[in-house]
Amino acid sequence: MSKNFFRFVGIAVSAITLTGCTNFATFDYAEAPGPMVKFQEKGVAQKSVAVMPFLDQRGTKYFDRAQARQAAAHPVGDHGSFYLGLIPLFPFGYVEKEEPENSEDFVSLGRFHFNAAEDLSNAAERSLKNSNLFSRVLRANTLGQAQADYLWRGKVTNTYYNGKMLTYCITYFFSPVLWVLGAPNGVSENELWVDFELVERTSGKVVWQYHYRGQDSIVHWIYARVGEDTSLYAKLMKEAMNGALYDLNQKLPNLTK
Repeated sequence: MSKNFFRFVGIAVSAITLTGCTNFATFDYAEAPGPMVKFQEKGVAQKSVAVMPFLDQRGTKYFDRAQARQAAAHPVGDHGSFYLGLIPLFPFGYVEKEEPENSEDFVSLGRFHFNAAEDLSNAAERSLKNSNLFSRVLRANTLGQAQADYLWRGKVTNTYYNGKMLTYCITYFFSPVLWVLGAPNGVSENELWVDFELVERTSGKVVWQYHYRGQDSIVHWIYARVGEDTSLYAKLMKEAMNGALYDLNQKLPNLTK
């Protein structure tokens, strides 16, 4: 191959590396693919709901026996290294993140700006309003502010991230040739575990619960999907809310009337 081709490879790899070091992503629920469910026209429902601040309980799996399997699969903190891709015959370098917003280094991203409790409760409020299952949806930080018939409470227990930079067993010194020719340069996996419950405000009784466990992955090329390493968290949350609201409407059809 000519020197010009290798120069082009070097420029392409440098560009993707620099982009990954400087760009950042946010949790963007509005742009997540797929519709939000709607069950009836606005004005039909009679009951109101207040969305309470979500609980970030990602650390509880290390002492909660019910979450022992999750703790074993996703050890505390960050693990792995992209430098493993410099080892000959090693198929990839990788990183694992328990809380992806708290560290840098993704496949094609520099930083993920994410507040699990705040962003997920905002997403829940948006989906609840769109569903028309309640006459009024409001946000409340305390029980005193929750002037509604029901409380919507949630907790997040897992936001695992796994990113792989593919080397095709020929190290980063040579794999960029394949990347430039169109081979994927990486894969990102996002995982979300979130629980919801509906509480009768006056009695404090939990009248409904829903548990969501989901994961999805995205393939990166140096020409496409740059910076989308964490874009699937919003998609997973939309799936969680769609499933939860469908389940609520099926199990308690008269609850919101």
